Parts: sequence; structure tokens; C-alpha cells
Amino acid sequence: MYHTWEVCYAEYNQKRCRIDFFLPTQRLAPISLLFIHGGGWEKGGKESWRDVAVYFAERGFATASTGYRLAPDYRYPAQIEDVRLAMQRVKQWNRELGLAADKVVAIGSSSGGYLAAMLAMITPHEELGVTEKLVDLETRPYGVICYCPVTTLELRRPFVERFMGGPFETMQQVYLEASPLHRIRGGEPPFLLLQGDCDTTTSLGDTKRFHERLLVAGISSRLEVLHGVGHGFGYGASTEAQGKSIRAIESFLDDLVKR
Repeated sequence: MYHTWEVCYAEYNQKRCRIDFFLPTQRLAPISLLFIHGGGWEKGGKESWRDVAVYFAERGFATASTGYRLAPDYRYPAQIEDVRLAMQRVKQWNRELGLAADKVVAIGSSSGGYLAAMLAMITPHEELGVTEKLVDLETRPYGVICYCPVTTLELRRPFVERFMGGPFETMQQVYLEASPLHRIRGGEPPFLLLQGDCDTTTSLGDTKRFHERLLVAGISSRLEVLHGVGHGFGYGASTEAQGKSIRAIESFLDDLVKR
């Protein structure tokens, strides 16, 4: 069993900047989860993750699912600003629950996977995504779980240009700085990458390249390849691919608890 409610975490956009919280009624796991939806940064919503959030809440995890401002009305780095504020709010929730503030795992799909990965790449001294309301500059998650993530913005896709506000050719340095692949320094939290080998939106090749670069940098990274699976498969707990993903997540979380 669980209780659920919704809060606004940023007054500048009370429609999109909202979080759904799912609080278990039983003893809490020591790690909480923050889900970030996909949709090419221009569609989708926090409700997409409800079934998965409920699955983990029923197993003792304090769980949150966040929305954020959407392109093309709001362009990069607005979405980074929003998820940093959302992470700040979930860390506050952890404190209220008696959990360690830093033990929040970020989980995202596609562009939400991108945002989860970017949270892991931004250190407290960086200005990217900083707004007046961001008081806690340490917004790196305890671990990161990415379903079919966008790991590089060098995709030459219209939805990426709408998110960035211009083409790669005229904004090359910004594109590179905004890509998780090119921000790996070492010291990032552990990653779990869930990727279908029939994905034509975010390719297995790109995800493998990201995984390998994490390993070279000394970062713990696991790659779970789902055969015959396309893009955006993660929003649920009923299909074979979703079941395999959830089992991989449970194993990953078990290891994080033991850290």
C-alpha cells in the first residue's frame, strides 16, 4: 500500500513543474527514486511513470515522478533547471522521511534518461541549470537508471534542434557541452543502461559508446540489452521487456543499498 499526492516545485510554471509522490505505508527502503519522463523534451508527462512508480512504492521505495517545462516553448537549459529543482525537492523529502538526503536514484527514459544522466554530470560548482530557487547545488543522484537514453545530441534530428534552439552546425560547442557523452570526467555515480537492440531513435551503438566511456573513466556501469525491443518500452511493469528491466533495476538497487 502507498499514499500519493502532488506538489509544485517551481512557481514559475505551476502547470508543468509538478511532482507526484508515492509514499509506502510499510518500512521504507534506504533509497528513494526520482522518475523523469521522456518525449523528446516536447511531450509526455509525469503520469507516464505511474505504473512503475507504484510497483516500487509497493515494495517499500519512496518514489517521485516529475514533470518539467517542454520545448519548443522552453529550450535548453530550461529542462536542466527544472530537474535540478525537482532533485532538490526530493532530497528535502528524503530528509522529512528520515532518509539520507543524498540517496536519490534518478530514473529516466529517452530524453528523460538524458536529463537523469545530465544530473549525474553537473557538479555543485557549475552554473548549468542554476536558478534563484536552487539553494542545494549538489543535485547529483546516488545512482542513475536510463532506459534508451539520449546520450549525445549529435543526432541530427528535428526534435533535438527544437530542444536546443538551433542546428548543430551553428551551435556545435553548446551541443557538445550539453551531451552526457562529452561530460564524463570520472567520479559520476553508478549507471544502469537499459537498451533495446531494435531502437531507431536512440541506438544501441550510442548507448554502448556511452557505457564504454563510463567504464574507461572508472565509473560503474551496467548495460542490459533487450533483444527485439524498440524505443520507449519502459513505461509499465507487464511486458517481458519491462519485467526484465525491473529485475535489472532491483538488482542494481540492491547493490546501491550495500554501498
